[in-house]
Amino acid sequence: MFTTGSKLLIGSTVVAVIAAIAYGVTQEGPLGTIGLAAAALALGALAAANIYTRDANVFLDDPYPVETTAAAQQAPRPVVWPLGLAVGAVIVGVGLITHQAVFIVGLIVLLGAGAEWTTTAWAERASADRALNDEVRARVANPLEFPLAGALAIAVIIFSFSRVMLWLSKTNTVIAFGVFGVVLLAFAFFFAYNPRVKSRAVVSVVAVGALGVIAAGAAAGADGPREINEHETTEELAPEGVCDDPEETEGDEKASQRVAATAAVAATVTLNSDETLTVAVNGPAPEGATALDLPRSNPSNILFRNNTTEPRRLSFDLGSEEVELDDGEVEEIAVQLCTSLVEEGGVQNITVTIAQPSFAFADGYRMFVPGVDGAEIELVVP
Repeated sequence: MFTTGSKLLIGSTVVAVIAAIAYGVTQEGPLGTIGLAAAALALGALAAANIYTRDANVFLDDPYPVETTAAAQQAPRPVVWPLGLAVGAVIVGVGLITHQAVFIVGLIVLLGAGAEWTTTAWAERASADRALNDEVRARVANPLEFPLAGALAIAVIIFSFSRVMLWLSKTNTVIAFGVFGVVLLAFAFFFAYNPRVKSRAVVSVVAVGALGVIAAGAAAGADGPREINEHETTEELAPEGVCDDPEETEGDEKASQRVAATAAVAATVTLNSDETLTVAVNGPAPEGATALDLPRSNPSNILFRNNTTEPRRLSFDLGSEEVELDDGEVEEIAVQLCTSLVEEGGVQNITVTIAQPSFAFADGYRMFVPGVDGAEIELVVP
C-alpha cells in the first residue's frame, strides 16, 4: 500500500522522466536533459526511501504499530549540548584570529559538547523506556564525565586562588589564607561532628564557597597582580657601569658564595690576600704564561675565589660595541661582564661567551678586580 507522500513522489519522478525525454528530443543541447534527468533520479531516490519508511505512517495491519513504527517513538528531550557546540565553534573562530589559548579552549568545548550530544542521542534510542535510557547513558558517560568535571573544577579554583594571591601583598596573602584555612577547618569539623546536618546543606555551603573563590579570583584577575619588583643581576646592570664599581649594588644582594666541587670550569682566578690576581688553568698550561686563553664562541666557566678581607668582584673588559640611541645617534659603549660581590673566602662561578677574537680591539681583553690596583690579567681569545 502506497502512502500519499509516496504517490506524490512517484508522480513527480514520472513527470521529470517524461520532461527529460521531451526536452532531449525537441531541444538542442544536453544541459537541460542532464538537469531534468538528475531531478528525476533524485525524486526517484526520495520516492524509494519514502516507500521503504512508509512515510512514517502507522497502518492498521502492522502487528506492533505502537512499539515499532517511527511515529510511535518518543521525541528526544531538549538538551543544552547543541548550544555548547555552537559556543565552541564561535570560540574556535575567535581563537583563530586572536590567541592560541582561546583556540584550544574552543576546541575542547567543541569536542566535549559534540561527544555529550552524540552520547545523549544514542542513549535516547536505546529503548522506549526513558529511565532505562538514562541509566544506559550514565553507565557510558559518567566514568568519564565525573573525573573531568572534578579536574576542571579543581583547576578553576586553584587558578582563582593564584589570582587572589598575586593581587594581595605578601603580608596580606599570609593573613588572608591563614584565616581562610581556619574557617575551612572549622566548617569541616562542624559538618563532620554534627550528624543532623543534611547533605544538601553541606553541598550548598561548598558550592557557595567555591563560587565565592571564583568570583574573588575573577575580580582580582581583572584588577591585575600586585607590582613585583624584579631582582636585577650584575649582567643587567653591567651597561650602567656596575662592573667598574667595587661597592655593593642591588645585583649583589643574596648572591651565592659557594660553587659545587663538580662544576666543570676552564680556570680558577684567585684574588690573594696580598691583592695579587692569579689564574690556574684546569689542565696543562704553557710554561711562563701570564694570560688566560679562552675559546671563541664557546661558553667557558670561570671560578673567582676571594681571599682578601673585603668583598670583591671579578670583571671582564671585552672591548666595545656601537649602540643606537633613541634619538638615532650611535654611541660606542664598553662591553663588560662581572660577578657579584664575593665575600671573604667566597667562591662564585661566571660563564663567559666571547664571539669576537681579542685582536679585533686595540686594547684586547682583560680580567680585573675593581678597586684593586694591579689586579689584572690579560685575556686572549684567538
